[in-house]
Formats: sequence, C-alpha cells, structure tokens
Amino acid sequence: MSIRPHASWFPWLLFALITLHAAARYTILDPSFGNNDSSLLFVIIALVLWIERNSIISSLRGEGTGDLLTGSAFLIAGWMLYITGRLYPVMILEIWGLFFMAAGLVAALAPREYRKSAFFMVVAGTVIVVIGWVAPDLFSSQLALAIAATSAKVISATLFPVISDGVILYFGPYSAEVTKACSGMNSIFSLTALSVLYLRQGVKREPWHIAVLVACVLPVALLTNLFRVITLVLATQYVGDAFSQGLFHNATGIFVFIVALAALALIDYLLFNAYSGKKQTEIIAHAPNQV
Repeated sequence: MSIRPHASWFPWLLFALITLHAAARYTILDPSFGNNDSSLLFVIIALVLWIERNSIISSLRGEGTGDLLTGSAFLIAGWMLYITGRLYPVMILEIWGLFFMAAGLVAALAPREYRKSAFFMVVAGTVIVVIGWVAPDLFSSQLALAIAATSAKVISATLFPVISDGVILYFGPYSAEVTKACSGMNSIFSLTALSVLYLRQGVKREPWHIAVLVACVLPVALLTNLFRVITLVLATQYVGDAFSQGLFHNATGIFVFIVALAALALIDYLLFNAYSGKKQTEIIAHAPNQV
C-alpha cells in the first residue's frame, strides 16, 4: 500500500506533540522535577530518533511504500502502552509506548528498506526501558552509599568538611541525600544499552573493541555521577538549597549524561585510531615480504 507523501508529516506532528507533552509533564510540571532524572529518558528517545534520522526523513518525504501491517501493529502496541501508562500512571510504560509509536510511523510511512530501523527502535526502547530503568532499582542502593562516601572524602580533602552518614551528606547548615537517581545506576544501565546500540552505527568493530567499550561504561558512569553529586553539594553550599534542588539539579543530570556519552564516543574513536595505527604498521612491516 502506498502512503501519500503530503500526508506523511501529520502523524509525526502528532507524535512530536505527544512526546513534548509527556516530557513537560514529567519534568517541568512534575513537583518532584528537581529530584528525579526522568528527563534522561526523553534525551535517550531523542538520541535513538537521531540515530534513525534517515528513515524518519524518508517517511516525512513519502519516498516509498510503507509496510502498513507492521506499522499498524507497532502503533497499536505503542498506544496501548502509552494509554496504560497514563491511566495508572506509570511513566516507564508511556516512554516505552513512545518508542513503539515512532517505530510504527517509520514502518508505515518509510520505504520498506527501512523496516530494520523500525525494529531497531522497538528493540532499543525495550532494552533501554527494561534494562536501563527497571533493573537499576534492584541495585542502586549500595552504589548510592559508595557515591556518598566518596563525595564526602573528596570535598573534605579539598574544600570544606563534609560528613557522610549512609546516603546523607552533612555540610555547614545543610544536608543532602544521594538518592537512587543520583547514584548513577540509571546512567550505567542506560549507557550500557546506548553503547551497544551505538555499535550499530559506523564501521565494523572487532570483538575486543566492543568488549573494551562496554567495559568502560561502568567507570565512566561512576565518575560522571560522582562529579554531579560534588557539583550539587558545592552549589548548595555556595548558592543555596533552593537553587541546587530545582532546575540546576535536573540540568546537571542531563549534562553528566551527555558528557558520559561523549566520553564513550571519544574512547571509541581512540580505539579505532589505535587499531588502525596497529594495522597500518603491520601492513608496512609485511610489505617487503610481499614484493
């Protein structure tokens, strides 16, 4: 079945409005906005859509015949997840539904050669939601304790006294809790998922390259989230609690997440260069024997 080119933009407009509404509801309009990292999920959605931007652009242009059956199945599943998430409410289900809806639009409106992009969005959403947001709740308590203790030691050794009591940091007239959201576990699992998804892009990577990149996820996530906690403590001490627990809190979460992604991309680039240099050296070394 052919999809009319001039009608392709409207479903994407609806999807954009739904996504923006959900993002605003769970960030700006949420009373706990300053104390959660919900906005990271919407950053991840944007990143996945950017990875599959070619299929989205093709669907907007109406460049071919879409797979209406697959697209409809994904859209129905997406709407069911989204509506269920709105009724209860469960944010994770809404986010999961958005991934399915985007996949459905690509499958239905883009040429058939982009069906893999639609399935990739479904897999990406499932991996990121299940592994990147549900699993961390099972492990983040101990990590929060470690982040709190390390932050206290670093700040006490360099700036001013900070005492850690479990996940609570005491400094000056203030106290701050290193919550699960700040512990870094959400970022660790999300980064793990994204680093694997990132491997889909670009040239072929060797198995050792993939193993090193994934192994770097844990230290990168820990270091960036340690930096975040220290930054929030400094902001509280020197600017005030209202500032550090408001917009600044959520902004630092997005910032360290982007920094962590950039760090992984840099590691990936350095690994490529190291391997390319080694391979070039081997070619030069074997050249005389081939003459």
